[in-house]
Amino acid sequence: MTEKEIKDDVENRIYELGYHLVSSIAEEQLPAEVSVIKALLEKNGAIFISEDSPKLKHLAYTMTKVVGPKHLKFDTAYFGWMKFEMAPENIEAIKKTLERSEHVLRFIFIKTVRESTLAVLKAPHFHTEAKPIPGISGKKEGDVKSPMSEAELDKTIAELVVE
Repeated sequence: MTEKEIKDDVENRIYELGYHLVSSIAEEQLPAEVSVIKALLEKNGAIFISEDSPKLKHLAYTMTKVVGPKHLKFDTAYFGWMKFEMAPENIEAIKKTLERSEHVLRFIFIKTVRESTLAVLKAPHFHTEAKPIPGISGKKEGDVKSPMSEAELDKTIAELVVE
């Protein structure tokens, strides 16, 4: 590695960009909108690691996007994400451009790691009842108790009650 490559590796960080695109975009136009975001990142020196194409999602609450004099409200949006490596000083310029975009409803940058951080689902574990083995009772000799008489029961209760 050259000295410049080593310096670049130290200065670059791994980021993930999560974004919502307005749902008024036609599905055929989605790849073009994603390529605009990717071009913006590439122009600022991003090296892509992974991504997921946007999918239409119902939002937890209504979001408002101001476009000129209009206040547009959205209950659904296309959610996608991209993971990339970039110098931290370029993030501010990207934020300003995304904020001005008419098609980006909301976005977030997250510092992350190169490795995949997706949760791995574990297979369900079913508990089964232990079946008795014929010929083995499972009880010890001292475990068998005879029923208490009423007098013994009253005495035990009296000892437990504190006045």
